Amino acid sequence: MLYASEFYKAGAESFDGIENCPDQLPDLLAKILVASVGDRLKQPLTTEFTATKGDLRRVRGRIDVLRTESHQLLNRGQVACRYEELTVDTPRNRLVRSALSALAPLVSSKELGHGCRAQAHRLASLGVSSVFSRKPQTPPFRFSRNDSHDRAVILAAQLALQFRLPSHERGGGIRRSGLTDHEFRSLFERAVGGFYLATIRQLGWQVHPGRQISWNASASTPGLGALLPKMKTDIYLENCSSNRRIILDTKFTASLAHRQYGGESLKSGHLYQIYTYVRTQEAPSDPLSWSAEGLLLYPAVDRMLRESFHTGGHRFTVATVDLRRTASEIRQQLLDVIEL
Repeated sequence: MLYASEFYKAGAESFDGIENCPDQLPDLLAKILVASVGDRLKQPLTTEFTATKGDLRRVRGRIDVLRTESHQLLNRGQVACRYEELTVDTPRNRLVRSALSALAPLVSSKELGHGCRAQAHRLASLGVSSVFSRKPQTPPFRFSRNDSHDRAVILAAQLALQFRLPSHERGGGIRRSGLTDHEFRSLFERAVGGFYLATIRQLGWQVHPGRQISWNASASTPGLGALLPKMKTDIYLENCSSNRRIILDTKFTASLAHRQYGGESLKSGHLYQIYTYVRTQEAPSDPLSWSAEGLLLYPAVDRMLRESFHTGGHRFTVATVDLRRTASEIRQQLLDVIEL
């Protein structure tokens, strides 16, 4: 979740080395969030217009005729109105308050716990409520130049809300509430992409998660463009100084399939897919396209796997990463599969 988060991709220097002590992540998040909220509260909170209704002594906005008549408000010198009101009780600010409240019982430091509760109380005193919807369909927040100062605190709060109270199940630690298969696949893909964004760009690599590639089609018929399916790689890695390009596709499933008459094999559909991704990019104007590598990356299920072969001038690798290992070991496995 840390690797997949937008806050981590933003390059927070405080996260350096956290893989060696992941149990400190709640404290680290709380420290960052409390400090971010403190800085943010030095300026007025971002406000938004929200739909409001009430019984007023004067007309404001639109009159609610039905309520005014049914409750005989005019006899009391009132009128029911629906209007827009500027408020700090916005989804963004409620998210931050909810994140502070969620982190307070998770941290090991009493001082940090007190800091979370104190900042949550400050937001409450300014009029920010504690009601926040965590529905998956909630659209992501977008930031403009006018509210860019909200970005750091919102990203930190979003990351904090991905966690829940420590589990007392075997292994302990912080566990996320139940995820669907689709969410697990998406999380795995984003985590791998986020890891490479945060770790190898300083080594001269360009990292492009979710990059769309073309078919390099020629002499095509007029109607082909509307019918040809899109190709989108999970992760596209490139280092011009070392003349390497890697097209990486993550698969959150078992790496091997059972043969009909016994034995196991690599999954042909996945191999055909990565082969197509690599070979369709060959172009005379792009020297790296002729030696590009294809990499299929799976989570380890029954055993670790790292097999490779060359064909048509390209190297193809099928590898696994053991997500049951420690965070520092997972980090090293992700670096090893691209052979830095």
